[in-house]
Amino acid sequence: MVGLILSEVLLFAVAIVAGFAIGWRVHVVAETARRREAEREIDLLRAALSDAQVRRARIS
Repeated sequence: MVGLILSEVLLFAVAIVAGFAIGWRVHVVAETARRREAEREIDLLRAALSDAQVRRARIS
């Protein structure tokens, strides 16, 4: 009986650790995608700002 309870506890512990590992991996992948998108947007905005500054300097 004690062995059965211990095996169940071990099974639940393994399931919890596996779930945490999978969730963490999904979180890391999603965060990497968000970070890349933010960097791409920042680069686009910097390029647009530089172009606007050049146009303004040419007009002046």
